[in-house]
Amino acid sequence: MSKFTTENEADDSSTRSALPYAMIVAAAMILASNHILARYLNGVLPPMGLVFWRMAIGSIVILPFAYRGVLIHRRLILAHWKLFVVMACLFVPLGNGMIYAAYNFTTALNGGVVSTAQPALTVLLSWLLFRDIINVKQGAGIFIAAFGVLFIITRGVPTNLLSFQPNVGDLLILIATVFVALHNVLLRRVPKQIGTFSFMLVIQVIGVVITLPLYIAETVLLRPVPVNLVTISTLLWIGIAITTVAVGLTNTAVRLIGANKASMGNYVRSLFTAFLATVLLGEDLHLFHAVALALVLGGVYLMTRGRSVATDIVQNR
Repeated sequence: MSKFTTENEADDSSTRSALPYAMIVAAAMILASNHILARYLNGVLPPMGLVFWRMAIGSIVILPFAYRGVLIHRRLILAHWKLFVVMACLFVPLGNGMIYAAYNFTTALNGGVVSTAQPALTVLLSWLLFRDIINVKQGAGIFIAAFGVLFIITRGVPTNLLSFQPNVGDLLILIATVFVALHNVLLRRVPKQIGTFSFMLVIQVIGVVITLPLYIAETVLLRPVPVNLVTISTLLWIGIAITTVAVGLTNTAVRLIGANKASMGNYVRSLFTAFLATVLLGEDLHLFHAVALALVLGGVYLMTRGRSVATDIVQNR
């Protein structure tokens, strides 16, 4: 009986350990559609309008699940209001809004190369702000996975990088990537009593308030959000699946295993983006896709084998 109990406990422990990584993969699949839509509709949906309605719809969807937690912990939330305002600015207009704007100026190749900096920036910011230690396995995993993403972006010909010419869009994506990485690192500062849904609701509502004047200015000076079936369908998908489901899974994973390991979802998302581009946008599937997949999964495996110092800090602070 003791042996049976021990085996069950081991199975439960293994399941709990694997759950955050399953969340990362699921979130990556959903977030990949965000990049596909951003590229496909870059000339149709203005960036601030897109990010405003994304957060507004997300807030409405998550409200029934989160309002009780917000009311219960309202004093704790108010005590940390500066943190939440900073995180909302980083995630909404400075992060997602800037990424949507960037796809008006950059190509998929350039954008993909620049976005691979997110895990490295997350690790760097974790070290700068919290003195996290990166072990050999984690470092090797980052390198191998990054090489896999570069392999798929260059279509298996590394010399293609020689033609990489940074432009306004590339710089915008790089800056936005820094903001998103900083947001992920700051998740550890969110009080543990505040649940994931409550946190998301607070960030989204603050994001809506912050983005509203930018959205109004964009509507008056640039162009409004068109009202048609494609726009409404896109906004509903982005607001529900991407903003609520994918971000919720990502935030939960970050708080369970730390920002460094969770940042590997960026690589997995890149592969799913390539897959969706092949299926939905008609791009050709080649051998280098399979090679890149093997490299990225190998890097992810090494990262998950490394000890997450960031997680220990969250649990014991």
